[in-house]
Amino acid sequence: MKCLCARSATLLILLGALNSRAWCQDTEPHLVPVPPVPAISSGYPVARVAATDGLWGDVQISPVQMQPGPLQSPAQLSPMQKESPVISPDYSDALKGSCESCSTCLGGGMNCWHNHYIYANALVMTALKSCEFVTSVDDVSGAARLNYGGHEFGNIWRGGFEIGAGWCFGGGGGSAPNCALELVYWGLFPTDSRVRSFNDLSSTIDFGDLDYNGTNASAAFTNAQAQAIHHSFGFNSIEANLVGNSWGGGPFGCGMCGCGGARSSSPWGFGYTAGFRYINFFDRFLYSSSPTSNLATDPAALNYLVATTNNLFGFQLGAGLSYCCAQRFTLYVIGKAGIYDNSVTTLQRVYGLQGAAVINNGAFAGQTFDVRTPARGTLATSGQIDLGGRWAINNSWSVNAGYRVLGLAGVATTDVNIHNNNFHDVDGVASASRCGSLLLHGVYAGAVYCW
Repeated sequence: MKCLCARSATLLILLGALNSRAWCQDTEPHLVPVPPVPAISSGYPVARVAATDGLWGDVQISPVQMQPGPLQSPAQLSPMQKESPVISPDYSDALKGSCESCSTCLGGGMNCWHNHYIYANALVMTALKSCEFVTSVDDVSGAARLNYGGHEFGNIWRGGFEIGAGWCFGGGGGSAPNCALELVYWGLFPTDSRVRSFNDLSSTIDFGDLDYNGTNASAAFTNAQAQAIHHSFGFNSIEANLVGNSWGGGPFGCGMCGCGGARSSSPWGFGYTAGFRYINFFDRFLYSSSPTSNLATDPAALNYLVATTNNLFGFQLGAGLSYCCAQRFTLYVIGKAGIYDNSVTTLQRVYGLQGAAVINNGAFAGQTFDVRTPARGTLATSGQIDLGGRWAINNSWSVNAGYRVLGLAGVATTDVNIHNNNFHDVDGVASASRCGSLLLHGVYAGAVYCW
């Protein structure tokens, strides 16, 4: 009886075990109906997944075991896996800022670079004046009263502007364009500077070879009551260049926008430029004298004008170096040197309200002193250096500021073409000196836009 009871109990336990939820992967019908699985608190029902295990003699592997590999514990993860959060690229770029995001997308093969650019700068520059020429002295003491020199005219600042545009190309293989064709203009606004002096003035220039209104021209410049010097000049430059940057970046073309040095593992960048350049430079000197104190309306007042115009056509080469000292800030230096054919014209006149002065001796006696030199060619050279810094606001906009120096040699300036006697020698006056020089320097600031 005990044995029969024991067998009955064992059979009941076995049947209960077969009906238990412990056999969660059993696909066969149960002897006892299984109550429905309650829904999770979130409201989403949990569906039963059909699977088989080796417990039932089936060799198929369950879907859980068909995953690529076993789950790893945090201790088994690599440092890279530990530090890689699941964050969308857009959110990551927003956290990093546009400049770093550009570096990221360049590395990822996306087209973050540009194909066109345009820039504009405001200029404030002055011309150094190394030569000096005293035009007037005091009648009593002989001291210099008017001086066409650096102290009076060598530190006058003039405004101007610069504008440039370019088309970028090159690169290839999914890399950013590293070359560009660009057109650049910059120039200074013409200005007029004046220095005056009054009472008991005599000129150091001898106008005795000229007559004006029936009187020797020297009378207007001796014991004068008012004298003045006017000076003006203008400068314009147009360039058509091919520019290029090294693979690590550089200061030219589309490299003026975006991430600067972040595009390369090295903070240094190098570039080159080559092209054609046209420079127009004109210089004006006007020396006026009046026996009375009214220079503008006195019929006896005389003016001595010297005007030169230089048109330089030539070829230039240059190079640039940039250094990315911060994520968005880049320093650069650019140097250019050119050689030109300079077409020079000059004009010299002595005139007043009564007309032009007349030569009173020599081979050209009786002719008016109005000497115009036809265009003559001469060799000229130029050199330009820009030192500056550029800040990338975003991937398309940058702002920059810097210091510029430009020098010209082999040009006709008024300094080397003022005559102090022998106005009857027209041939000598017409043989204009073209061995002058010009040195401009000043600051600039502006912005660059790329698209």
